[in-house]
Amino acid sequence: MRSRRINWLLIFSLVCLLSSVGLLILETVRYSQAFRQLPAGLALGGVPVGGLTEEEARQLLLTTYASPLELSYLDNVILLNPGAVSFEVNVAVMLPQATQSRNNANYWNGFLDYMWLRTTEVQDVPLRASYSQDQLRAFLQDVAERYDRPGSPPKADVNTLGFQPGEPGHTLNIDAAIGLVDAALRSPTNRTVTLPVAEQTIIQPTLNTLGELLTENTRQFQFTGVMSVYLADLRTGDELALTLSNGQPITGPVAFSAMSVIKIPIMTAFFANNVGALTSDENLLLQRSMEESANESTDFILRILGGGDGLAGTRSVTSVMQRLDLKNTFISGLLNVAGSVLAPLGTPANQRTDINLTPDPYNQTTAEDMGVLLVMIYQCSKGGGALMAAFPNEFTPEECQQMIQFLTANQVGPIFIAGGTPGGVIAHKHGWDTVPLTNVGDAALVFTPGGDYALTIFLHSPETIPFEDANRILISMARAVYGYYNQAR
Repeated sequence: MRSRRINWLLIFSLVCLLSSVGLLILETVRYSQAFRQLPAGLALGGVPVGGLTEEEARQLLLTTYASPLELSYLDNVILLNPGAVSFEVNVAVMLPQATQSRNNANYWNGFLDYMWLRTTEVQDVPLRASYSQDQLRAFLQDVAERYDRPGSPPKADVNTLGFQPGEPGHTLNIDAAIGLVDAALRSPTNRTVTLPVAEQTIIQPTLNTLGELLTENTRQFQFTGVMSVYLADLRTGDELALTLSNGQPITGPVAFSAMSVIKIPIMTAFFANNVGALTSDENLLLQRSMEESANESTDFILRILGGGDGLAGTRSVTSVMQRLDLKNTFISGLLNVAGSVLAPLGTPANQRTDINLTPDPYNQTTAEDMGVLLVMIYQCSKGGGALMAAFPNEFTPEECQQMIQFLTANQVGPIFIAGGTPGGVIAHKHGWDTVPLTNVGDAALVFTPGGDYALTIFLHSPETIPFEDANRILISMARAVYGYYNQAR
């Protein structure tokens, strides 16, 4: 009986031993299979590949990143095949990184971790990929050519002295789109892109459009002389300088006879040299010079500037203009007294060889100079600008506002710029030749509901021009500018 009991124990022991060996062999086989697979939880470039073989992981990675991108351009969907931009995943670099920790580990140490169900830390492998940005830009440019609908700008309408409205549109922002597509190419899941499209809902006329209108308007009058227009937006500082000769644009400043418009620089020079508040006599002189355009009063102001010498006063005016960098504006003689004069001054405008309007040799300016001077006076009235910078402590905002008030008091009826500015407040000085009438000019600060601006217009005709004809041209030009500020925007 005892021997039988021993045999059963032996058999049981052998069975347990064989079972353990078999289980060990089975787990070893399983571990060997798992060892050939990528670790659980591993991701390559955001693609889960845990439990896959290297070949399976490679195929899944390539398939994922080869899927096309959906690009939305408003209501249109465009497919972008990554191969079209030479997109390539660098599997040769990514897979060795994924298996590096496994290959470096001891096989049997790993087996013990496997048997004891101990997990090992897994580090995801970032995407390694490249593509051609030039090809992507070319692709997006092709999309833009097919789907962009650029809005059309307003057009000048000389029949109404206004503008035909433009058409709305939309355009692709290619630079911004490249960044968005780049991110989608590198994402395994987010393969859609809403392309950035700039909507152009309302297109306003620009100063260039206004310049086209003024040009066509001048041609409608069949004016064969020379006309210069300078416009400055008092809010933005934007400028338009336009000179037409026989209806054709020419560049650069052109010298005109300044006529009575020179009284603006004379008034400016007077305030630059005056100390303290105006006396009643000085106020009366400036009032008559600006409002009545009285040459006698203006000459008296020049004598005050020159310490009793009128010609010295003209030098002072020219010196002030030079200091303000208004190099084309000067006066070399009194306005109402025949007598000695200073030598005419050579300026960039009157030294041109391509155009010569035979301006008054002793009293000249340009549309740009007069417009810029008015802008300086306006800015000074607000406490800044070039006038106060060039003459520190010599101008105050109150004095510059006083100059504007003198110009505003110059009410001569609905002619020139005032005639084309209904409902606006005009601070201006105008002038024209007597006989024969060949030159007309007006320089104004214009305050309207739609915007404030400086506007100067000078006109020269090679032949005598009737006053009414010259007046109609200036009024129509001023009306076009007024409409730009008060109707087109």
